[in-house]
Amino acid sequence: MKQISTFNTKKDRTSLVFYMIFIIIGIATGAIFAYKSHFSAFIWINQCLFTMSFPLRDSVNTLLSLIIFLGAAYLSGLFAFGQVCGFILLIYRGIGIGVSASLMYAMYGKSAIIPVIITFLPKASAVVFIASVAIRESVRNSRAIFEFCISGYDSSEKSVSFKLYCLRFIVLIIFSILISAADGALVHFYCSFSR
Repeated sequence: MKQISTFNTKKDRTSLVFYMIFIIIGIATGAIFAYKSHFSAFIWINQCLFTMSFPLRDSVNTLLSLIIFLGAAYLSGLFAFGQVCGFILLIYRGIGIGVSASLMYAMYGKSAIIPVIITFLPKASAVVFIASVAIRESVRNSRAIFEFCISGYDSSEKSVSFKLYCLRFIVLIIFSILISAADGALVHFYCSFSR
């Protein structure tokens, strides 16, 4: 009997740029949403990507936001039709970035340019990268499961094991911890120098 822990997948050379397009769509949507709605201050809308309160709290908020997103991406990759969920997650992540950037400009006006460049832009770039990689892996695994359900396992093609899928998300979690720590450090240094 074939091992279920290994799913068939073709070599996927889809560029991260393809996945980032969905995030850009979300950013544009989030910016419009923040401008026209008072709901943009809610945590589930802005996803805690902008707080500028205390460095430790910012680090924890960033980490929680990334872990929740990675958990959702991981789970969507375990279903045959999880690819759609993955793209929705990318748009949702983009909405959080767009709303958060808009909130900074709403709160600080033109003086938000420097805080955005120093504290928000590096974090947003790292979040976009993590989200794109996570959804790419999720979509690959979901597609492999879908193909397995339709045509069955073909040992002649390259396969990705479930252990490797889990390992990739563990690596993304480690990167998320590093990004969160760096975010707290940036906020701390910015607040120290801006006084």
